[in-house]
Amino acid sequence: MSKQFLLMERCNIRYRPRLAWHFPVNKKEIAMRREIVVGMAMLCSALAAPEAMAQAKYGSEAGWDIMIKNDMGPGCLITKANADGTQIQMGIDATGKLRGYMALYTKADTKVAAGEKLSVLFDVDGQQFKGEAKGQAMDGYRGAFVWVNNADFIYDLAKKKAVTITPQGGKPVVIKLTGTDAAFKALRACQDAR
Repeated sequence: MSKQFLLMERCNIRYRPRLAWHFPVNKKEIAMRREIVVGMAMLCSALAAPEAMAQAKYGSEAGWDIMIKNDMGPGCLITKANADGTQIQMGIDATGKLRGYMALYTKADTKVAAGEKLSVLFDVDGQQFKGEAKGQAMDGYRGAFVWVNNADFIYDLAKKKAVTITPQGGKPVVIKLTGTDAAFKALRACQDAR
């Protein structure tokens, strides 16, 4: 199939043969219709592209998936879905000065609205840090993410055993960091390749 046909199908545009009297009669009308068709195709491509290009799998290591997130530089992240329905992501945003981020998502109702800001306490093997997380919904998951000014903090988690994330007024969530040493080495290789 041609790319045009696939694009038309993706955007739910149907081709309908036209009768001769429907064809444009002058060059100006032909040019105007061509601009409209090209504009619609570009709009449709722009809307469809983020879905397809948002993340690409770079590899897997020690139970963690390493992903390339194109809207972050492209930056790389590690992610792991847990048996309890939670998903943890940790990665690097390379759009400017490198910074890290952590995100925790679940399919359960989190009572956190997209864009809502909330205070969060992080306990990394007994060492506590406070931060402000921002609610987010994506791909059937709801949760929040927090920016980390120092990207090395993310890499240093490889040497830790667990991080406990406690949102203000919420229950603590314990994330085991098993396998992160190997996963972060792959993350660093992914990031260096960008």
